[in-house]
Amino acid sequence: FKMIIGVGLGFFAVPLGIGGGSLGVPAMKLFGYPIKIAIGTSAAIGFLISVFGAASMSFSGFYFDTVNTPLSLGYVNLPGFLVFVPVTMIMAPIGAKLVHSTDKNILSKIFGIFLLVIAVRSFFEFLKF
Repeated sequence: FKMIIGVGLGFFAVPLGIGGGSLGVPAMKLFGYPIKIAIGTSAAIGFLISVFGAASMSFSGFYFDTVNTPLSLGYVNLPGFLVFVPVTMIMAPIGAKLVHSTDKNILSKIFGIFLLVIAVRSFFEFLKF
């Protein structure tokens, strides 16, 4: 059952444009994992989701839509990719240290607020306000 949910989360993370942490952490909390374990595991899984997401979006842009945008491979913009990958690699260990030094109750509340902000933003984008 956990494997099916994990595959489903990865499947929905790519079109939503998220690394999977926004979906993975609440799912792992639902299964009873501590918040710090959920965040760390979700970050590691986010890497896999990102690799397969970038590959599938690149392939989709070539195969289904024949995207010819300069400096892009399908739907993947190369300058954006070259900026975000190193920044993410540098910031991930810093984020991990911060998570381990933060109280789990405060961390859960901060993450809950983050999810609410993302949900509201997605709702307004959907309605095109």
